[in-house]
Amino acid sequence: MCQFCHQHGEGKKWYLEAKNYSVELLHDLGRVGFINDFISTRGSVANVREKLSKAARAPAWLRRILFFFEERKYRRDHFGQVVPIEDVEQVLNLADGIVRVPCVCRKTTTRKTTNEFCFGLGINPSNVPGIEESFIKNFKPGPDLKLFDRITPAEALDLHRSFEKKGLVHTIWTFKTPFIGGICNCDRSDCLAMVSNRFDFRVFFRAEYVAETDTRSCSGCRKCISYCQFGAIYHSVMKKKAFIDPLRCYGCGICRSACEFDAIRLIPRSENQLSQNLW
Repeated sequence: MCQFCHQHGEGKKWYLEAKNYSVELLHDLGRVGFINDFISTRGSVANVREKLSKAARAPAWLRRILFFFEERKYRRDHFGQVVPIEDVEQVLNLADGIVRVPCVCRKTTTRKTTNEFCFGLGINPSNVPGIEESFIKNFKPGPDLKLFDRITPAEALDLHRSFEKKGLVHTIWTFKTPFIGGICNCDRSDCLAMVSNRFDFRVFFRAEYVAETDTRSCSGCRKCISYCQFGAIYHSVMKKKAFIDPLRCYGCGICRSACEFDAIRLIPRSENQLSQNLW
């Protein structure tokens, strides 16, 4: 189990604990102010790129030390975890309201405003004073972009399944840990968390699972390779089968949506000796 499971989940999956979505928790310890600051271009997200650029020019030993302390801060304030679609369904049913919100990361990396991929869990104008004004001020949405479009868990789940077809990775996020206030659908090029991951700066945990292939069912078509955002899937020339490296796998399960033969499955990370302590 990941660190948060022990700290905030009593040894179980921390993101399936209803208390971590509570409105009471949302208003504790200045979370409202943190959320509004996060939306601002002056917030922590906008500074990540600059920090990564500086760190990339530093010696490797110094970079590891800097990242160690920065990651501790992010675990305290704004951290995430990869979750497969099965757990996404449970998360959506736990949340106190689901709204579609503009993606802060993609606004920072692409300079474009879209509310297609990110969802607020309990974060809406009725629960977070000033949040609508913060989004309008910093995102300047046009008439085609509807802020805080409320949707049902079933509608949200259908959208997440469609994102899987696009190869997007589902991630949940805290706003002043342990409050879980958002779920995003990430890709390696546009999402700041995934960009950070390329620098070995970890702002999210791997999933509680790891993927493996059933060599009896695998056709060797290689379609799953293009879906993996973490470069964990390879093709065995001799066996003519797909091979998943558990040391690279984040357990998102997106590769399954590319497989026409149901040759990929997720198993608990604890059952794989190589990756059971790798988060």
